[in-house]
Amino acid sequence: MPTGPRPPAAPPVLPVGLRPWPDGDEDDPLALLLEDGLDGRLLEDADLGEADLVAGSVVASLLRGCRLDGADLSRAHLVDSLLEACDAAALKAPRSTWRGCEVRASRLGAVEAYDTSWRAVRLEGCKVDYLNARSAVWRDVELIDCRIGELDLGGAEVRGLRLDGCTVGALGVRGARLSDVDLRGARIDAVEGLDGLGGTWITAAQLDGLAPALAEQLGIQVLG
Repeated sequence: MPTGPRPPAAPPVLPVGLRPWPDGDEDDPLALLLEDGLDGRLLEDADLGEADLVAGSVVASLLRGCRLDGADLSRAHLVDSLLEACDAAALKAPRSTWRGCEVRASRLGAVEAYDTSWRAVRLEGCKVDYLNARSAVWRDVELIDCRIGELDLGGAEVRGLRLDGCTVGALGVRGARLSDVDLRGARIDAVEGLDGLGGTWITAAQLDGLAPALAEQLGIQVLG
């Protein structure tokens, strides 16, 4: 008997936090560390507000309880690193590259992540007011137990994305190219750019919620 299409498997994202981390090093001044890049470092409760990490690197490092408000990660490279319990009202990271990274239990306001490249990235237990990922390229990304006010994927190319236990106030997908995007585990209040939802998986209940907006977009008059 013919069977229906199979839903996408979970993206192959390994938890970064399971690996051993180096001990903290208090000998080097923070400014010097940032200038040379963070490689195999542990920073705890560090104030990185307004830190200049433009085109810098964060490799195999753990940032725990750090303040990142106003930090500039534009064009930075983050590899095999974990940001845990960090806080930032505004975080700049456009055109940055993330590989094998995890952001956990962090409170972020406006995150500029447009034109980014994310591969094997996980956000877990985070609260984000606005995640601007326009024109980003995402491969194998997981958002788990996150509360996101607005997730803007307009013009993005996304392959392998799963939202599990998330609430999203507004999801923007206008002009996006999506494949294997699993939205079934999310509560999404509004979608902008319904024509960009191709390549996603949703539940029947989610479809019911989208029906009025779909009817309006298609010019369908519903009576009775």
